[in-house]
Amino acid sequence: MSAARRTDKSARRAEITAAAAAVFAQRGVAATAVSDIVKAAGVAQGTFYLYFKTKDEVVLAVVEEMAVGMVAAIEAAVHASGATAVDKLLGLRDVLTSFDADAGAVDLADFMHRPENRALHDRLAEIFTPALVPLVEGIVAQGVSEGVFDVPDVSAAAWFVLGGLQSAELAGTPAAQMPAAIETATTLALRALGYQEATR
Repeated sequence: MSAARRTDKSARRAEITAAAAAVFAQRGVAATAVSDIVKAAGVAQGTFYLYFKTKDEVVLAVVEEMAVGMVAAIEAAVHASGATAVDKLLGLRDVLTSFDADAGAVDLADFMHRPENRALHDRLAEIFTPALVPLVEGIVAQGVSEGVFDVPDVSAAAWFVLGGLQSAELAGTPAAQMPAAIETATTLALRALGYQEATR
């Protein structure tokens, strides 16, 4: 297959995925049919099945795109010029909170965390965990260097922070309540790291 043809196929798949994300945000995942997606994408139903065998596959593609976008936003917040360790941790909180405040993302998150959709949840973790662990380790190490965090083991502390942020999700917190849960987890993380102004 030529490079141009591979690019065309990749572009078409991305178009269908983007259309699906838009329809999911408008109608909700459960209420969306493949016919709704192909109509939004402007393609024939047969074309859809060249790229995705089922609606579940395109849901997975949307989740992957969402996760990659969130990681990019978190990286931008963490790598902001002149940001302190606390600024960076709060930036991580803000990215997660903004995602959970989006109506389409809320529906997708609730759909993804249903017991029968465990594979979607696991795929999100596969993307997030290896990307976020080194970022959070860097934040904790910077905080120790700045004298605002006091922890004996940077790596263990980073895993603790991530575990706290994920705990509400694992506990089955409804997506609409996740921003408040993330705020609480961030405050507790700052206190555990030894930060003295965790009410920021």
